[in-house]
Amino acid sequence: MKLFLEVISVTIFLTVTSHLLYAFRSVPWINEYLSIIVALLLLYVPVLLMWRKGRKITFFDEGWKAYTRSLKIFLISLFIVFPPFLIAAHFWYEIVFHLKGFSFPPYPNMLNILFFQVLLVALPEEFFFRGYMQTTFNEIFKSRWRILGVNLGWSWILTAALFALAHSIVVVQWWHFAIFFPALLFGYLRERTGSITVPILFHAASNIILDFFSRGYR
Repeated sequence: MKLFLEVISVTIFLTVTSHLLYAFRSVPWINEYLSIIVALLLLYVPVLLMWRKGRKITFFDEGWKAYTRSLKIFLISLFIVFPPFLIAAHFWYEIVFHLKGFSFPPYPNMLNILFFQVLLVALPEEFFFRGYMQTTFNEIFKSRWRILGVNLGWSWILTAALFALAHSIVVVQWWHFAIFFPALLFGYLRERTGSITVPILFHAASNIILDFFSRGYR
């Protein structure tokens, strides 16, 4: 119970703090450094808490062999998930939103976008949610199901739900409920590999690909 309350309390603190920072983004220095501040909070708050409690960080790959394996799983997952998803999204844009077919949009500053999505979005979010939160919940909730060769439990579901909810609390958008579904995939990949390397890469790739794809419809 203590672990559960710890995770919920930290999540509420970080979510409310992020919401307040976003609300005061009219302040120049907050607006300029908002992404960096939130990223640091998501990284250092759980690190300090785990250090204080004497808990080890166990959700990183150890050694080159493990990183190579994670990279292979990332690439395989990318080629399994995105071709059918993008085909479905194409018809969604054309039929539901009546937009013209896809045309390659200008997409400048790719290195800046890659840096932002990996280091300021995917890394801190996956560190907190799939790293700290899901790992801690795994100590509370036992695995109940075996899905595609991976043992999963309520920690997987709850982490995905809180991930989606946190986005809506920080910035309310009607479509944020849909974040729950990719969050399930991120959580699955975390359990499949035992680390957050693949979730970080897949999270960043998803954001970049979807942003690029959506820009191609007008």
